[in-house]
Amino acid sequence: MTAQAALRAALRDVVAPAARVEGFKGSAPTWRMSNALGDWAVVNVQSSAHSTSESLRCVINLAVAPAPWLAWQQQSLGSLPKAITESLGLYRHRLHPTDTPPGTDGWWTVRGARDASAAATDMTEQLAIHGWPTLKRLMDREALLHQIRCGDVGYMKARNFGVFFARAEALMLAENGSSPRLEELLSRGTANVIPAQHDNAVRFAKWVRNRAARRA
Repeated sequence: MTAQAALRAALRDVVAPAARVEGFKGSAPTWRMSNALGDWAVVNVQSSAHSTSESLRCVINLAVAPAPWLAWQQQSLGSLPKAITESLGLYRHRLHPTDTPPGTDGWWTVRGARDASAAATDMTEQLAIHGWPTLKRLMDREALLHQIRCGDVGYMKARNFGVFFARAEALMLAENGSSPRLEELLSRGTANVIPAQHDNAVRFAKWVRNRAARRA
């Protein structure tokens, strides 16, 4: 049995049942949940591109993609895949094996059925503690807005990506219509970009204002 086959079997037998209990649908290596507003949460087990049939490394990617964010992504990209992927998330984070040192990008290693079973068991524990609860919480838009305002959407932190956070908050606020706070955020997101990004920032601000006007 290849490492890939061992991992697929373990994910099917161990992680998939846990995902279904939590309300996520799909099959290995990806499970999704959506709500009535069109927001999505995604769990994906990513295998390293450098894996071989004898040994592979894998990690869990988490994402939350609210409908307003996906609408802007579609506007920017021209189209979206039929199934929402982790890479489209506004919130994106990663889960690592138990005891991975803080700040380290640790991955599970699978060389056979025994490793795969142990990895899948640890994945369910990490998901139970840090995965499912976080994703379900952030499927509530007020909770996601609070997370943005706290300056933490997983990989990205406001201290390094101030313009991104201004635009993310503006995008969520626009669902409630126009407001002084929305204008403040859009002005900040337009004024504080490098010249090469200015045109895109202007397009974003115009798109968000139009969206807010339709919801007034």
